[in-house]
Amino acid sequence: MEAPKWLDDDGKDLFNDIENDENPHSDAACESREKLLKAMVGKGDSSASNYRARTLLGCGLCEMKKANWMMAKRRLESAISEMNVPSEEMMLKNPDLAPIALTKQAADFMKKFELTQAGTQLRRCREVLERNVKTVLKRVHQQMSQSGQAVPLEKFVEEIPGLGKTGQFLPSLLTQVPGLREVFGFMEVVESSLDSLDAQVAVRALFMQPVVPFEQLAVAKELVDSGAAKAISGLAASQAASLIKRTKTGSGCKEELSKVCEKLSKIADIQSNGFGETRLLVLKEGKKQSLDACTTNANVGILVAAQDGARLTVAGQEPTPLKAGEPVVFDVCLEASLQAEEKLPVLLAQAWHPEFAAVERTTELRARASAFGLSEEEVKAVTKVVNDHAKSAWEKSAKHWRSTSSGLESMRKVLQTLEEDKAKAKEAAEEAKRKEDEANDEDRKRALEELERKRAERRRKEEEAEAKRLARKKQLEEERAKRDPWLLFPEVVAAEKKVEDLKEQRRDANAKLEFDLSNSLTKEISAAERALKSATKKAKKAYKKGETPSAADVSKKDAGGEEAEKAKDKTKELQAELQDVKKRKAEASKVFPRSHHKLHARLIVEDASCAC
Repeated sequence: MEAPKWLDDDGKDLFNDIENDENPHSDAACESREKLLKAMVGKGDSSASNYRARTLLGCGLCEMKKANWMMAKRRLESAISEMNVPSEEMMLKNPDLAPIALTKQAADFMKKFELTQAGTQLRRCREVLERNVKTVLKRVHQQMSQSGQAVPLEKFVEEIPGLGKTGQFLPSLLTQVPGLREVFGFMEVVESSLDSLDAQVAVRALFMQPVVPFEQLAVAKELVDSGAAKAISGLAASQAASLIKRTKTGSGCKEELSKVCEKLSKIADIQSNGFGETRLLVLKEGKKQSLDACTTNANVGILVAAQDGARLTVAGQEPTPLKAGEPVVFDVCLEASLQAEEKLPVLLAQAWHPEFAAVERTTELRARASAFGLSEEEVKAVTKVVNDHAKSAWEKSAKHWRSTSSGLESMRKVLQTLEEDKAKAKEAAEEAKRKEDEANDEDRKRALEELERKRAERRRKEEEAEAKRLARKKQLEEERAKRDPWLLFPEVVAAEKKVEDLKEQRRDANAKLEFDLSNSLTKEISAAERALKSATKKAKKAYKKGETPSAADVSKKDAGGEEAEKAKDKTKELQAELQDVKKRKAEASKVFPRSHHKLHARLIVEDASCAC
């Protein structure tokens, strides 16, 4: 799929990254989806709503994978709102949209700790997705058959559990049918969520207590209401008999048991169950009779004794007495046994678990038709029974089962307590970290105060050292002035200043690796040092002749030689003025008489001397 044109370049890159990721719900793909969703906000293009719905669905599945149920529900609700569908009921009737609604409902149930309801919705979702995959594979197989290169369709179907990652055909088919990649990704998230609920039992996330009161199970109540339980009461059968097996009437439905079989065949959850067998047991006096273990936990067991006196013992439980004509529901997957003090018949019926959805039941019946010995017509008939019952009673019976189950309620409370304990532990950890941070803040404050004290001490020592250095420098200069007073002459001071400046320039040039400039400065320094030596010699001679540097000269020395440079400039200006005076004198001699010329020249000279 190409990125929409109304996305900016960054958004298109994110879209393509998601599409090219082999795992559509990897951590990287999930992170990119969150960024892409922000890039899609506010876009008003006609196709923007569909793209947002697709992205929100992906974000919701990512949250399902992380077991963040609250955020998953929120994302999936947003995806559904972007689709503009009338209702979730309509979505459940559409095979393409049903998985989205079922997953949203599962996330909602998980948030409320309704694990079995969540498991039911997730299993329904998985079955619908698998059927959708089979539908796509059938269409692909038909197209391949036209070219004469098709492999058997069964080969494709056998590789579905690998979700396109393993097998000989589906991995290569994913590159040709991109839609399969998304469906398999959806299925992988659903499988992961089911694994998080229960990874051990045959049908995942299907809860059953060892022994359950019959009022809790709708099919057990139906045994009573239909009169089947009453028909069992008072039976005096002398031998065991099979009543219903693999959805078909058993060989024991004769004579006095025919009425019982007739009533049992009208109970959909018993008659349509392909896994189990409903039969009449005859307990021997004082002898313990073990019951067969289940082939799947999608079934529940129901016992109805013809007379009082029998006891049911389930592994790990106290014996449960059986009353005549009153059903007792138990977990057929646990080790169980019956015992009575006298010979008496007991009906053992196996029915569908109330939370095993209709879509799961029909899928199992179709998939195992050959194992159950069912013809195509028999499969159609029994699946019709399942679907008709689901439309009229399944939701009601499942709701009744959940609302009256003390085991589910205790499990929900335990899970809620665990979640609360986890939240409290997290809060306690955050509080401990906050206190630790506060303690660290105090330590940090003390450390900063200590650091500031050390810095102040260091500054004080540096200031004292600088004061000592300046005092020592002044002392050395005074000693030098006393020892070599001619060094205070302006010419010497200026020459020293020039040498120091040139040396500073050379140090900068060396630091910048400007070696050509450094070489030229070295030559200038040599010349300046010779000039300094010459100026020092002249100043020394002048000092011996009686000349001394003035106080102004000393101040110029202290200022660093800057005044010496200004004095030189002033001298040059005076020399220029003197030349100008001479020029004017020469011109005046040509214009005025000789008597006036002498007077005028004398005035000009006086003016010049005053200027000097």
